[in-house]
Amino acid sequence: MRLIIIVKSSTEFKNLHADRLTITPLPAYSPDYNPIEKLWKNTKRDATHLKYFKTFEDLHDSVVKTFKSYMQDASKIICVMQKMREDFSIVC
Repeated sequence: MRLIIIVKSSTEFKNLHADRLTITPLPAYSPDYNPIEKLWKNTKRDATHLKYFKTFEDLHDSVVKTFKSYMQDASKIICVMQKMREDFSIVC
């Protein structure tokens, strides 16, 4: 079994557990490894890209509709972690 720990700053944690863990810190800016960044990108693509909204409420409704579609189909959320799964060789 493989355990992946994602920490922003690992110095203190690493010092406490250096004898048992090998920690590879993420780069300072790593959107490829941050699933929420990918989810926001997909939300923008699905809800707002190349669309005109007459009112803020129309924009809001489009984003909410997209979020609801994510809740109906979990694969839309799971797929945002594809890059992380590939880089860490995680099999689902």
